[in-house]
Amino acid sequence: MARRTSAATRIGPSRANARDAIVEAAVGLFDKQGYEATSVQEVVERAGVTKGSFYYHFTSKEDMLLLIHDTFIDHQLEVLDSITSGVGSPRESLALLIEEIVVGVETYQPHQRIFYEQHRFLSDERFQRVKAKRSEFERRVVRLIQKGVELGEFRPVDSPQVMAFGLIGMSAWTYHWYRAGDMTARDIGKLYATVVIDGLAATR
Repeated sequence: MARRTSAATRIGPSRANARDAIVEAAVGLFDKQGYEATSVQEVVERAGVTKGSFYYHFTSKEDMLLLIHDTFIDHQLEVLDSITSGVGSPRESLALLIEEIVVGVETYQPHQRIFYEQHRFLSDERFQRVKAKRSEFERRVVRLIQKGVELGEFRPVDSPQVMAFGLIGMSAWTYHWYRAGDMTARDIGKLYATVVIDGLAATR
């Protein structure tokens, strides 16, 4: 006698899995054809769920765009937390941070493309939430540079803030052109870190 199909199998993915499938579908579609050109119907068809499942997890398409941004930004903040809560010196911490920003491209490259190229579709209220997280990340990198200067590991710079913007931009921009090849993302991150740290190093 054939085994009965469970209710979960008949109705499709579990709620948690459905949410993940929706986000994965949205990332793929937003990255390929753009946020504005992608409909909720296309997302649910690609995810293999119903519209009812979509609206159980999200109130609008814009919610998915915000989540994609938060996934990438929250990862960067977690990496920064881990690095700065360790015992490494500012020099070691900054080098590792630059490296890890680039390494993140391998996992979050589609999220980064969407973040940098399509965040204009967020409402002002939602964009302010994104901006607050970005500003917090930048502030803490500035503080790391300042600490290195105070401890004599880095030479004084005219603007730690401009320096922070420069190294974050250089590292993050890797998303735009990176393809797996002879140099891994970690190799590239180490190269960037060497150039930046050597340039900041205080003269002994």
